[in-house]
Amino acid sequence: MTMVVPGSAQVAMGKKIIGWTAIVAWCAAIAGAGYAFSTFRTDRARVLGWFTDPDVLLATRVSMVVAVLLWLVLFVDAWRLGSPVRLTFVRAAVVTVVNLAIIGSVAGSTAFASQLIQVQRNVVKTVFPETEVTPPLAGRFNILLLGSDARADRTGVRPDSMTVLSIDADTGKSVMVSLPRNLENVPFRKDSPLAAVYPYGYNCGDECLLNAVHTMAQDRKDLYPDSKDPGLDATIDAIEGATDLTINYYIMVNLNGFKGLVDAVGGVEMDVKTRIAMFGHDDAYKNVYIEPGRQKLDGQEALWYARSRVQSDDYARMGRQKCLMAAMADQLSPAKVLTNATKIASSGKQLLSTNIPQTELGRFADLALKARGKQIRTVSIVPPQFNTQTPDFDAIHAAIKTAIDESEGDAAKPAAGGGTGSTTGTPTTPTPTTPTTQSPTEGRAANNAEDLQTAC
Repeated sequence: MTMVVPGSAQVAMGKKIIGWTAIVAWCAAIAGAGYAFSTFRTDRARVLGWFTDPDVLLATRVSMVVAVLLWLVLFVDAWRLGSPVRLTFVRAAVVTVVNLAIIGSVAGSTAFASQLIQVQRNVVKTVFPETEVTPPLAGRFNILLLGSDARADRTGVRPDSMTVLSIDADTGKSVMVSLPRNLENVPFRKDSPLAAVYPYGYNCGDECLLNAVHTMAQDRKDLYPDSKDPGLDATIDAIEGATDLTINYYIMVNLNGFKGLVDAVGGVEMDVKTRIAMFGHDDAYKNVYIEPGRQKLDGQEALWYARSRVQSDDYARMGRQKCLMAAMADQLSPAKVLTNATKIASSGKQLLSTNIPQTELGRFADLALKARGKQIRTVSIVPPQFNTQTPDFDAIHAAIKTAIDESEGDAAKPAAGGGTGSTTGTPTTPTPTTPTTQSPTEGRAANNAEDLQTAC
């Protein structure tokens, strides 16, 4: 009786004050849950936002612990009211064992839920400290995904992977734009401090690659006086100029920490197209490979799948990285995330840095659920379609706009991002691109006019 309706056992045994107090509280809780369900059942983003609000999480944890402690008191009192000492030994033993089992299961599940809530709260407070919110631009969010290869033996941060994820703010339809680290002559957006320093783009020779912008600008407090990370802000300015998309938020992923995330969720299943070396150019003696075929990769293997350059090039690697991100998005079910929450949280705090504010987490969690299972279109700034030494940025802008229009199925929709007005001029009218015959993933990155699921 206490399991089904807390307090009903006390009422049945004449303890009406305690019993009816518990029953009223139980009914009020059910009524509150029913009201919340009927009111917010269509507003998934708000509900998800509650689960990422530190204050709500703390209040939930405290309320849950108090409620369960009171419930456990009712269980013990119900066991006492049953007078097990007046029963035969066998019956008393059965009643006691069942009651202890119920108390243990309730206490154990509460402890587990309380730990999950605390883990979630710590992650949100640690990883998402920012507060500034930016609205969607032309109905889309543009999020810059950066893979950092920072190590003790390296000077500065040279982003190892640069991808702009453009997401429809309503439907979750997504376009991924991959930029190679060796892209040259990149223009900075018009209002960037570096536009005056490099009016014709970042064109100081073969060393002035896109991934070198961060190191170049890291100590330029004179150009970015209010910036916490001038190198990152300069990189965003360069990518906005290269893509003609205004960036809402960034997510910096530590690639060495990425393997911890993959291990935390039990690996990621990939269709490996060709043999991939798990060693660098200077370590060929190791002779360790990821063999072709459908298989589950652990964290170390997933990291090499994304980063290997041996018998490969930057463009093939870009394609593999996009396939890996798509596989992770598709395979990370809510159940898998829940059952591995503590491990994911531990890896997440070392893995991510971002300026996405806590208040936007509910919206992006909702968009992530909408995006799962949808086609992800892709644009890759790679040869032979685009020359990375002397790029035609008008053509790049046009190709990105075409991919976004095709993703939406509406060629008349305004360009996402509103344009940054880069030094290369106004984008031309987009024309459909012609896919090449090269392999989109293991040979070259996926082509502009195809969806990512098909390419991988």
